[in-house]
Amino acid sequence: MTSHRYASPDVILLDIPGTGAQALRDSFGAAVETRLSTGFDAPGVPRIAAVRHPLVRMARIIAQFRDGESPGAKPRLPGLTWEGALEILENPRTPCDHSRSYPQAQLKACLAPQTHPIRRLHEADHLIRAECFAQDYARAAEACALPMPARIVAHAPLPEMSPEVQARALRFYKRDFEILGYRPDADRPVQPASMPEAPGAQVWDLWPAFFEQRDLRADAAAAALPMPGVPLAPFASSLTGGRRGKTWAGREANLIRHFRKLQPEFADQSRLAHLLGAVIVVMRRVPDCREAHALFSQITDAYASKLAQEMKLRWLVSVCDSFADHGASQAQRAMGIAGSLLANTLKLTETERKIYDIPRPWPPKARWGKGGALFDGMISYWVEKGEMIDLMTARLEAVCAGDPQAGPFTREILARAHRHNTVYRRLVSLAGKPAPPRLDPELQKDLRKLVQELL
Repeated sequence: MTSHRYASPDVILLDIPGTGAQALRDSFGAAVETRLSTGFDAPGVPRIAAVRHPLVRMARIIAQFRDGESPGAKPRLPGLTWEGALEILENPRTPCDHSRSYPQAQLKACLAPQTHPIRRLHEADHLIRAECFAQDYARAAEACALPMPARIVAHAPLPEMSPEVQARALRFYKRDFEILGYRPDADRPVQPASMPEAPGAQVWDLWPAFFEQRDLRADAAAAALPMPGVPLAPFASSLTGGRRGKTWAGREANLIRHFRKLQPEFADQSRLAHLLGAVIVVMRRVPDCREAHALFSQITDAYASKLAQEMKLRWLVSVCDSFADHGASQAQRAMGIAGSLLANTLKLTETERKIYDIPRPWPPKARWGKGGALFDGMISYWVEKGEMIDLMTARLEAVCAGDPQAGPFTREILARAHRHNTVYRRLVSLAGKPAPPRLDPELQKDLRKLVQELL
């Protein structure tokens, strides 16, 4: 939620969309500073917020997104209906914290309840209700030495909607009605407003650089992250959310922009998983950043098992690489390199297979050849009765159990190797089954010749 700091009058405006706050901005003049989510640490400075009947406010914002905010402006969501807006509001994956910029996320950021913690309404000293603008402004002006209002917010009637739509909207705005003194069937407040209780720590307060979208480069890497020792529970309980996306392998000099472009990879994961990814980015760009190292240790010490289950394999490997490079002990560095080596060896094996091998059905109906010598004294795995995979898995499990910080990530890499279509899973699926017949030698000869001619 945007906050504006003014010098004259010396006030802070908590700018809630769709409430008539534009009239206050016009009255106060140019702000000296604006913040998107984190608010201001300014004890003693009065805070003013405009509020409005929740359904009137919702109708106003829907119209702005459907028709454009001004004549000739391009609509952000043309054809938007009440039902469509409610579907976006009710979708827990769509964030309302300004972390994503696609239109549906922008709509939810605007439509989020006025009593939602991100609005910071609990900080307000004065509420100016759109329906009682002149009276409420006069009281605030007397207390805060405000100028004459530039204009008065016009009264708006209640919007028309079906009973089903109204019931859904009332569920979403239940606290707004209860706290701000409104009633669904009355176009003016029916009782005095109160203030919502102050919430606990919120991720946008704990990671201000990210949610304020600051421009921070490698020379200010520590400032791009939360402070070491930050409470992690809010990050662990918050969903990164937003639209899912493919792996992004690009690079932005602006660290915050880089962190934001990583979000689609973490859409189904906690904000803590995204934060750990951001920490790893800083550790790679600025290897001696002490704050990043402290956060990496704090996060993996407290939430290793949770994050190992959540994160995609690419990021499990990045965590293991970080342990290999910066582990607290030689044993922890060895644990990291074990996970990284396992995953990257599989990556090479499956890359060669994907690019250069001819696709074949699985399980195979025939064998091309037989086992035997491979290279440097190594012999092939006995697919039908071999124990190597089981023994290696047991050894790695035992070693991982001894390191609760790095071990869960290496253990999960091994679990993914068995879960997905890799050489581990394919060969394990053949264990205990009769070997398929070998191809006829003459057919092998013809196929080999054909392959050599083509490839």
